[in-house]
Amino acid sequence: MKQITSALLVHQNSETMRSLVGALERQGVHVSQAGSRAQAKRMLGGLDPVPLVFTDIQLPDGTWADILALGKKVALPVNVIVVARVVDTQFYVEAIEAGAFDFIAPPFTASDLTHVIRCALDNALERRGQRLGPRPASEEGTYSEMAQESSA
Repeated sequence: MKQITSALLVHQNSETMRSLVGALERQGVHVSQAGSRAQAKRMLGGLDPVPLVFTDIQLPDGTWADILALGKKVALPVNVIVVARVVDTQFYVEAIEAGAFDFIAPPFTASDLTHVIRCALDNALERRGQRLGPRPASEEGTYSEMAQESSA
């Protein structure tokens, strides 16, 4: 997958998140990183925040739920994906019910990440288009054209 978008990773520099950074970069995703809720808030505070946010469960100054709350307040829709060290079905349900777009755990396979990135990006771009107003059918682009617009 060529570079399609940018993502923010909010984490405490765990091995799980370091492996996710590498996996996302191999997918062509430009990765920015924040080490705390406060830093993520500053990075998401602009008029054109990244469409995808991956967050660790626990942060020095908050949790995944705090990042989810930030994601709901930014200028344009973003999708927050919670990253855990292990699969936990109960926690997965909690995160999804709270509004997380997805919940992932290692190992991060290329095909799984491609699917998560594509679905989350498509959803964020669709919601951004709705927020900005509908585009005439003649202006609607393909997935790759929209993705390129979002990373510009």
